[in-house]
Amino acid sequence: ARQEQSIRVVGQGVKSLTADVAKWNVTISKNNGVSNQMEGYTLIQNELKKIKKYLLDNGIEEKNILIEPVNSYANYGNNSVIGYNFNQRIEARSNDVDKIEKLALDLDSLRNAGIIPQYSNIEYFISNLADIKAQMLAVATTDAKARAEEIANSSGNKVCGLMSARSGIFQIRKPLSTDVSDSGIYDTSSRKKEIAVTVTATFKIK
Repeated sequence: ARQEQSIRVVGQGVKSLTADVAKWNVTISKNNGVSNQMEGYTLIQNELKKIKKYLLDNGIEEKNILIEPVNSYANYGNNSVIGYNFNQRIEARSNDVDKIEKLALDLDSLRNAGIIPQYSNIEYFISNLADIKAQMLAVATTDAKARAEEIANSSGNKVCGLMSARSGIFQIRKPLSTDVSDSGIYDTSSRKKEIAVTVTATFKIK
């Protein structure tokens, strides 16, 4: 009888993804003079009402709107306070990615609503990531087995069982990217994504 041996191979799984959740991060800002700091809170509150109305009027549910506390800081000139800056950050999230993109990128609609963001960006996410990760581990393990069988067959052996498998770190990156991080990547800047993972597997052969 042939003596049982083992072979260790690395399999890979790669899949293209399209984000199904989007988040618009927007910051509005107001400045006012040194003598009327409290008025700054009123000004920023008025701006907040505009953007909240814009979101609600365009179908974003209130539960998907996150409003952070106002951030204020002093502006200095000639070694003294010359005024105050007020920033308000808002997040709007939706499963309708097209809607979020339209709200954030339609400059005419923003202008008509009286909204001038100081900062604005969109982040893209995958909602069922846990399920996709499980699928990718299975794909990578299957790939590892195919590689093991190819190596074993070349020497007249046969793969007869999986002994162990260790997953690498998931890399969720822009399409065609080769970026890899020891702690993993989760790119949120691109609507189209690519998920990649490796599995190091040891198979029994004889």
